Amino acid sequence: MLLNSNSTQVIPRSQHEDESALLRFKIEELNRNTVRLIAEAEKLIQESKYLSARIKSFENSATMPKWSLSAHY
Repeated sequence: MLLNSNSTQVIPRSQHEDESALLRFKIEELNRNTVRLIAEAEKLIQESKYLSARIKSFENSATMPKWSLSAHY
C-alpha cells in the first residue's frame, strides 16, 4: 500500500499499479501521436517549399519582358 499526497488515505498497491500502467499507456500514446505530428509537419514543410518555388517561378515569368518570353517559343 502507498500513501497519497495528503497522507490521509492509503492507496492499495494494485490500484497504484493500475494507475501507473494507465499513465505509461497514455505516455506511449502521446509519444506515438507526437511522432505522427512531426511526420505530418515535415510533409507540410516540404509541400510549402514546393509551392513557394512554384509561385516564385510564376512571378518571375510574369515579370519577364515580352520579347524574352517569345524567344522561348
